[in-house]
Formats: sequence, C-alpha cells, structure tokens
Amino acid sequence: MRQRLDYLAGFVLLLCSGYIAALVCVDNGNGTFSRLGEVWHLMLLAIVPVSLTYLFRYWRWHWLLHREGHNVPVVIGLAGYLAGFALTATPGKAGELMRMRYFARMGIPHERTLGVFVFERASDLLIILLLSLLAASVFPTLGALAAVVLGFVCVLFGAAAWPRLLNNLAGVTARIPCRLLRRPTHFFLAAALELRRCLDLPAFVRSMLTGCIAWGLTSAVFVGLCVGMGVQLDPIVALGIYPLAMLIGALSFVPGGVGSTELAIVLMLNRRGIATPDAIAVAIAARMVTLWFAIVVGAAAMLIAEFASREEDR
Repeated sequence: MRQRLDYLAGFVLLLCSGYIAALVCVDNGNGTFSRLGEVWHLMLLAIVPVSLTYLFRYWRWHWLLHREGHNVPVVIGLAGYLAGFALTATPGKAGELMRMRYFARMGIPHERTLGVFVFERASDLLIILLLSLLAASVFPTLGALAAVVLGFVCVLFGAAAWPRLLNNLAGVTARIPCRLLRRPTHFFLAAALELRRCLDLPAFVRSMLTGCIAWGLTSAVFVGLCVGMGVQLDPIVALGIYPLAMLIGALSFVPGGVGSTELAIVLMLNRRGIATPDAIAVAIAARMVTLWFAIVVGAAAMLIAEFASREEDR
C-alpha cells in the first residue's frame, strides 16, 4: 500500500510540474502571470468559501458512516477524509481511495469506505450536471453529455440495488478458481453491497442537498473571480460554466481534468465574447483555488493523519 501511494504521489508531482511548464508556455506574451499577480488577494479570499465546501462534504461523509454505526472522531476523521484530496489529480480520482488506509484504522472496513466513496462521487456527478444546465447556452451538445452521465449513474445505482444480480455475481465469484482474481472480485462485490446500503431516500436527499451547497459555493467562487477580474458575464450562465467544465474534464479521462477543464472554461468564455488572455487568466485562477488548493490541503492532511496513526501505534 505504501509503495502504491508513493507511485501515486510521484504521478501527482509529475503532473504538477507539467502544469507549471504549460503555464509558462501559455504566459508567453499573454501576461497571464501578471493578471494573476493583480488578483492574488482575491484568490486568497476565495479560499475561505472553498474550504467551507470541504466541511460540508466531510459532514456528509461523516453522517453516512455514522448511520452505519461508526463513531468516527471528528478531527482525525476530517484529516483522513481530506488526505484523499492530495491524490485527487489521479486517474478517475482513484487516489482519493487512500482514505481506506486511514478509516480502516478507525475500524471501518475497506468495502464500506469504497461504497460510501462511490455513492458520494455519483451524487456529486448528478449535482454538477444540474448546475451545468445553467450554462446550456454555451454548450449546445449538453443534452448528449447529460444522457451519458444519467445513463452511467442509473446503471451504477440500478446494479447496486438489484439483489438478484448481486446474488448471482456472488455465486460466480465463489467459483472463480484463481485466488488472485477471486479476492479483488469479492472485494468489489462487497463494495457494491455497501453502496446498496446508501440507496435510500433519506441518504439520497441529504447527500444531494449537502452537495448542492458545496458545489454551489464552488460555482459562486468562479463567478466571484470573474467579477473581480473584470470579466463581464451573465451571473446565471457563469454559475454553470465551472461545473460544466468540470464535467467535461471528468469525461475527458484526463487525470483530475488537468488541462481539459481549463480548455473548456476558455472556450466557453470565448463563446460569450471574452478575450482569450482574460479567459485563460480566469481559468487558471479558478483551478488554483479549487484543484491545486485541494491538493495542498490534502498533502497537509495526509501528514496529520500519518502522524496521528503513528502516535496511536506507540
């Protein structure tokens, strides 16, 4: 596990280095860095609501575990949850599953952590899609994108909620001759059973409401950056641009949507008549206070979680 984390951390560092190199190339003659330097105080201010979104999302995570009988320590649990953000730029955000490492030390099975993680991600996907509808005017093919997202979530939740299917899969899993294949298959089947435990109306409604607040705040941060940097947009459309760009970035299968999300923001702003240098500056500022700030917070939380774990082992 430790070696795997080292590989993932190395991947994120490599990605970060590539991102900085790309910024230097983009800044050539465009004055992007100078624009960012003019609004550094605005970016620092934006960190406050972004940090609040982490608390809302953790509250949801904590509640989902508490309803299953797990009394997770609030502070240590928060560190374990935020530690996953350190590897949020890994393919499919799979690095966030390192939370299993820390929550297992709190007595929570890996399968339950994975089930809650998948439920949280799927709920967020629906919320981001809903917010994206506000920017439908700048993305004509949003209907096709929405169909893909809704189809994926329906298949995911439908399979998890289908007892006969899971029972049949359990029977097939038990007959797999190779142990190396049987163990991971059994693990993912157990995670699907845990996901099914989350598929009730109270959990779904609370998860959606909490997610709407969290991602709504993130969208509002993007609007605030646009206003602060002098980019004139319809506020309603602006609220939907960042979630839509995140959705495009996620479906591009680029780790963390790095590059693809920024490109989507720039192209959508161009469609609203915003000059490319200004659009690039807004896109980078937004990603700095969301994705890259999350990675920094996650790295700090990982250190805290590791230190706390070592103290408990003594």
